Formats: sequence, C-alpha cells, structure tokens
Amino acid sequence: MTATTTGGARRRRSSDVVAAAEKESYPAAVDDSSCSDSTASSTDEKQSLSQMPHQPRRSLSLQSISQSLLPWLGMSVWPCMLALPLFLNTQKFHYSTTFPRGWWTLRGEHWLDKSLEEGGIWEYGTELYGKTLRHPLGLSLGISAVAVGHVFLLIYFRLHQQQYLGKTTSIQSRGAVQYVYADALKNHLCQPGGFLLLGLYLTITWVFDLLPHSYYSFSGGIQYKQVAMCLVCQDFVQFLMHKVEHVAHPKMYKISHKPHHKFTNPKLFDAFDGSVPDTAIMILVPLFVTAHVVRDCNVWTYMAFGSSYANWLTLIHSEVAFPWEGVFRKFGLGTSADHHVHHKFFKYNFGHLFMWFDMLTGTYRSPSAVWGKEFNVGV
Repeated sequence: MTATTTGGARRRRSSDVVAAAEKESYPAAVDDSSCSDSTASSTDEKQSLSQMPHQPRRSLSLQSISQSLLPWLGMSVWPCMLALPLFLNTQKFHYSTTFPRGWWTLRGEHWLDKSLEEGGIWEYGTELYGKTLRHPLGLSLGISAVAVGHVFLLIYFRLHQQQYLGKTTSIQSRGAVQYVYADALKNHLCQPGGFLLLGLYLTITWVFDLLPHSYYSFSGGIQYKQVAMCLVCQDFVQFLMHKVEHVAHPKMYKISHKPHHKFTNPKLFDAFDGSVPDTAIMILVPLFVTAHVVRDCNVWTYMAFGSSYANWLTLIHSEVAFPWEGVFRKFGLGTSADHHVHHKFFKYNFGHLFMWFDMLTGTYRSPSAVWGKEFNVGV
C-alpha cells in the first residue's frame, strides 16, 4: 500500500511537471492576441516614423522652389506692357466690334473694302491749314496702351521694392535713395519734360497726319519684328543724341542733359525727370526719325513699341536690381545697373535699351567692374 501511494504521488508530480512545461511552451489564446496587437502597434509606429522625415523635406523642397521662382514672376510685366493692343485684337473684344467703323477706316461706313483699314478722318474737321486731320482713336489708344503698361509696371515695382517677391539688392553700395512713394509717383507723372511733352508730340504727329501712311492702319495685329526694329532704331538714334549732349558744348549740356544728371544714384521715378530740351533732343527727335525709318508699322505695332520703350526706359532707372538683369546683360540688353554706371561715372554706357553701340565704340563699362566698390556685388 505504501508502494502504491508512493507510485501515485510520483505519477501526480510527473503530470504536474508536464503540464507546467506545456503551459510554458504553448501560451494561452489571450497571449496570442496580445502578441498580435503588439505587432500591429509596432508596424504603425514604423509607418509613422517612416513618414515623418519625408514631410518636412517635401515642404522645404516646395518652399525653396517657390522662393526661387517667385522673383521671376516679375517677367510677366513685359507682356503686360502690350496688354491693350493684345486685348483689342482678341475675338471677343475686337476693336471692329467695339468702336464705330468711321473711327478706324479712312472712308467711314461707306467704304466697302474692309481689308484696308487706313485710319479714320476726324469728323469735327477734315482739314486745318490745308492738312487732313486724323481721327484721334488711334492716338487715344496709343496713349492708353502706355498708361496701362505703366500701371502694371508700377504694381510690380512696388511689390518688388517692398520685397514681397523676394529679397532685393540696391544697385549702389551706398544704398538706395530714400523717398516717400506717393510724392515721388506724383512728381514722376507730372513732369513737363516727360509724359506731358511726349503726349503733345504724339498728338501733333498723329492728328496732323505727320506719320507714314501705314501707322494709321488698324489692319492686322502686333508686328513683333517691326517692334524690335523700332526699339533698336530708337535706341541707336538716342545713343547718338545722348553723346552729342555730353560732348558737343558745355552750354548745350548745361541747358539740356545736366538737370537729369543731378541724380548720381537714380531711382525709378527719375526716368523722365529732366529738362524740356533734353526730352526734345534725346527722345522726340529719335521717335520721329524711327517712325520714318521703320515705315511699315501698323497702329498696334506703334502702340506696342511706344509702351515697351517708355516702360523699359523707366525700369533702367530703378534703384534696385531685377531678377532678369544677369540674363539681359549676356545679350547686351540694357539694365538698371548698366544705366547706374552712366549716372555714376558720366562717360560710359550712353545706350539705354541696348549696350551694343557702347560695346562697338568702346564706351561700355560693365557693372561688375565696380562690384564691391561703388556697386553691390552681383547687381
């Protein structure tokens, strides 16, 4: 009996050991669930961690791209200079459906040849001192084209100047001249030697039929080849007249161009701040010569040329550099830094829109020659 009891006790201890071993080898179902949750949680954490580093890199990349591209939005100011002639040649707002036919055709409503649109006769008087008077529609649109382009320029420049489109750099190392924006703008628009004299010239030459016949034609759109030819011709004649003002005679320089050279560190609004003789010699004479050299422009081309010229001439007087200036300089196109060289040193860079003529005659000086000295590096 004692042996039986001892054997039973041994069997019970043996079964307990086996059960304990099985419990350690095969966890309960609840442990399987816990293990599964732990694995899922670990996977989620890995996914979360793997995503976290990519989001900042992506946002930083987009931010750097936007910051590098933002300044170049200013390039849109160039096609905006042509906004009005482009707008009035669209199908929806075409000038032929916007204005009475008699305003833009030579023979008014009774002219059957619609392919020739030679500009209308002013209905308030066909002649004055024996001269036929042209209808002022083309004149009004031309002045408006310059004004509309100038509005776009002023909006862009204000955003650029205030660094809403990225950091700006003043041309000269002494810094940009300080001024009250509203006062400078008012002075800019009211210069008697600037826009007022230009408006008078345009009025006389248009109304009194002093331009080549094609300039009164509304037929076709902007002729871009002729626009480029007009800009080159205008700047070449202006280059010559500019040099004449500087070297012909001290008295001539004193009464004509010297008032404009009081700005040795010019700002954008100084572009047309000069004397009446200066504007007549250096702007009006080249305009008249250009019109009679490039004789095959239509009215839209004349508008595009006038707006491009006036607004480009304004831009090169800017006190701060523009993003496109490095590219322009590679092609010899005039920049604000190029023109600041002329205002600072007087005897270089007589061209305005193109530096080609200075390069050919040995009077060109690159702004990079005075980087770190009179001018800031990189302008």
